[in-house]
Amino acid sequence: MEEGRLALLAYLQPFGVDPAVINRIEVVLEEIVSNVVRHGQGADMVRIKARHGEDTIRLEFEDNGSHFDPFDAPEPEAFTTVVDAELGKQGIPLVKRLARAVAYERDGSMNRVTAIIAAQ
Repeated sequence: MEEGRLALLAYLQPFGVDPAVINRIEVVLEEIVSNVVRHGQGADMVRIKARHGEDTIRLEFEDNGSHFDPFDAPEPEAFTTVVDAELGKQGIPLVKRLARAVAYERDGSMNRVTAIIAAQ
């Protein structure tokens, strides 16, 4: 994962992306890739693509695991304190809050998750 993170940051560096946006991108990267590791039965690779646009950054994650739509699971119960929070199940709701849009599709034998993040 570190290799992918560093390659993504190197790609974004010439665009002068704000550090707060970089932070959002890194959180989305961590959450999506960790979901593949935990839930992507049979996945032995994750491909990360990025495209910097005028006002958005598009991240695309592909893996070859069994069909798994991370956005299909019900939202966890809301919590008011960390003590009340359900362990796990918080990553995808966080990704949804950090991104302008998220999507999942199955393309042949590949899972594809797309996250569109505001560049500003």
